[in-house]
Amino acid sequence: MSSQRRAFVLDFDGTITTKDTISTLLNFALSTQASNKQDLTAARDEIVAKYGKDYSKHVKDYRPVKEERRTLAREIEYYRCLHDVETRSFERVSNSGLFGGISSREWEVFGSHAVKTGEVVIRGGFGDFVERVNMSGGIWGVVSVNFSSHFIRGVLVSAGVDASKVEVIANHPDENGILLGPETQENRSVIATSDAKLASMKAMLNSWRSKAGGNFSKVVYVGDSGTDVECLTIEGTTGIVIAEDKDSSLMETLDRVGVDVKHVDVYRDGQESRVYWARDFREILENSFLMP
Repeated sequence: MSSQRRAFVLDFDGTITTKDTISTLLNFALSTQASNKQDLTAARDEIVAKYGKDYSKHVKDYRPVKEERRTLAREIEYYRCLHDVETRSFERVSNSGLFGGISSREWEVFGSHAVKTGEVVIRGGFGDFVERVNMSGGIWGVVSVNFSSHFIRGVLVSAGVDASKVEVIANHPDENGILLGPETQENRSVIATSDAKLASMKAMLNSWRSKAGGNFSKVVYVGDSGTDVECLTIEGTTGIVIAEDKDSSLMETLDRVGVDVKHVDVYRDGQESRVYWARDFREILENSFLMP
């Protein structure tokens, strides 16, 4: 393996795309079931309402409260403790029948179509970023808590990516609409929290190293939300937060717990264990030290 080969692991929602796509998936499922004479609007609304109620209760009851969490370790523990809230929501989706009967191919076609119609918008510079990584002999993949890995692949196709060559680790519903985690997860448990994403990233990197017979000169993780905090800050990884500005929720969180986040344009080699931020993939591409 080339000593300069670099690995890039990307979040999907809010990173490759400009916004979260979960509601887009739920609405697609709703319209698909409606075409089969099933109105599952009430089920969808219940899923959204109960998740909001559970999440709000968790935030209210959790101790220490946000203002008292001043270390990265405490913040990571907070995100890990969201496991029950998240998995209950996944179970509600599975039990609702919303995803039942929708094939993997249908998810892919919808993902591709959603980009073309503007329902899903790709973040600026993503296509050029992928081209640069591929041309340099680097490798990249996606780790996501999204409901459908096949939907992600469809989106990537419309972004101009050969999705068949990209590793995507995410959840996906089976033919009965039951949400399962990827094969990298023990017992196919869903990816729902920051620790599961970190485990998935490690599995992806280990697989790449095994196939290539060596290590990477640099590992970069790109993400935008709380579920990305462990991947962004793990030792030996250069983390890049995608944010419109320094006032984003994750940027404020990292500042509160003492993680100094500078703009990606100041990155230089030898700083692999620090966290940076960028507005889009164009800003990442502009740093010749970071990009091969």
